[in-house]
Amino acid sequence: MIFIDKKIERTAMKSLSHSNSETKNNGFTIIEVMVVIGIFAIGILAVASMQVSAFQGNRTAMLRTNAITLATERMENLVSQNYALISADSETVDNLDIIWTVSENTPLTDTKTIAVMVTWNDRGTFQNVNLIYIIARLD
Repeated sequence: MIFIDKKIERTAMKSLSHSNSETKNNGFTIIEVMVVIGIFAIGILAVASMQVSAFQGNRTAMLRTNAITLATERMENLVSQNYALISADSETVDNLDIIWTVSENTPLTDTKTIAVMVTWNDRGTFQNVNLIYIIARLD
């Protein structure tokens, strides 16, 4: 290239050398990518941990609901029986142990106190639900 003006020549040479030595930052570095992957992994682990806790909580709630339902049904059956036929017993339904006791003349004469207790094992911890009902003789 032939330049007439030295000033134009210097400017052109500077722009040519600048464009060759300058690198353009059009992408991400490996470090940036690794940092983003690390942050993303920590977030995913937190969500997974939260899901496990939610599943365990739902299981516990389901077992407690089943226990309360069984205790209520048993109590309703006992209360609907003839007063003289109400007696203590137990049974197991779906790994839930149902035990009911009957105390006569408690707290008053001609009354029965019925206590229904449902127990179950929830991940190594025994849980229970208790219902107490007092029924009077109506003869």
